[in-house]
Amino acid sequence: MTTTVYGESDDLIEFRGDVYGEASVWDADSDNCKRGALLVFSDGTVLEAIYGNAFGAGIWKFSAIAQGSLFRSIERKAEEDDEGHSDIVTFRDGLTWAIKANPGEWERVS
Repeated sequence: MTTTVYGESDDLIEFRGDVYGEASVWDADSDNCKRGALLVFSDGTVLEAIYGNAFGAGIWKFSAIAQGSLFRSIERKAEEDDEGHSDIVTFRDGLTWAIKANPGEWERVS
């Protein structure tokens, strides 16, 4: 089953598919409205996920630091609208785990 990854709210990243669950992302420095995390996947993909006003709106932006064997694409979201507020990352079938890391905290998603 394919896996999609996207931001659901200002502090949650959702995983749907072979890897299923959610990860909480919270930056103690909330005054700058920038929250982020690294996401590491079983195929070797590493993503940076950033939310906040650094982009002019409340949008989750995902960037591929390393693309693993199952990484497919990132669908870009230019602005907040009724259809959502997040880029959407897609993987091919076969992921077995993901780990969310932000300073001082690691969380496994499976």
